[in-house]
Amino acid sequence: MQKIYLFFILLVYPFTSIAEENARILRLGCVEWPPYIAESLPGKGFLVEMSQLLVERSGQELDMVIMPWKRVLKGVEKGSLDGSVCMFKTRERLGKMHYIEPPLLVEKTVIFHRSDFQPDIRNLEDLNNYTLGILDGAGYQKDDFIQQHPKLAVVNSFESLFKMLAMKRVDLILAEYRNGMSVIQDTATLKSEQFSVAPLSYQRTDVHLVISRNIAESEAVVMRLNEISSEVIQSDAAKALYKRHSILELPALSPLTSRH
Repeated sequence: MQKIYLFFILLVYPFTSIAEENARILRLGCVEWPPYIAESLPGKGFLVEMSQLLVERSGQELDMVIMPWKRVLKGVEKGSLDGSVCMFKTRERLGKMHYIEPPLLVEKTVIFHRSDFQPDIRNLEDLNNYTLGILDGAGYQKDDFIQQHPKLAVVNSFESLFKMLAMKRVDLILAEYRNGMSVIQDTATLKSEQFSVAPLSYQRTDVHLVISRNIAESEAVVMRLNEISSEVIQSDAAKALYKRHSILELPALSPLTSRH
């Protein structure tokens, strides 16, 4: 009996080793984006741990790299990165990357203003009356409305956006709600009472894991992830990550609409 058992182990072991050696390593990138991604956060943040859960359940491995946003975009588009864990969906990006469904996270892009200044915003066009700060490379930057905005200030960091708002160099800024609240909390020169959120949001923002269309066997990688993504994202393990990282509830805001 012992001989049979030993023979079985010797028979199975080589195949197990080959499977482990052949597990694909996905090199995914993102910018520092608190409270979701940062070197200082446990496990590098909620989105990294959620992505790791999904990638490992698909039989693959995650290599997460944090880098400037424009390098992330270029890396995914060219295939030097396998993908990203923090991508918004735009028409331009759809032709360059596969989006894993459902999204890893739902956010809201909201309008922050100074608490001592109350803007009159009733529809989308009212934003044209104010100097508007946005992040360079943000998904909404290519929106037709943003492209034609007459008073746009484009900066390269979330912290700079809020500092400009506090210094009255811009009237309003667009930022994702939880990200904005985290930046305010973590920046020593900013105070939460300085800022308020307008009662209408700019847009709902779905945050996706994406895979570059310019990597080998991209469709096979996407298929493996899509097969299990819904189950993983709704799992108890995923719900536990929301608690572990103290992810805030989104405010109940109606979306801005055009007057036309």
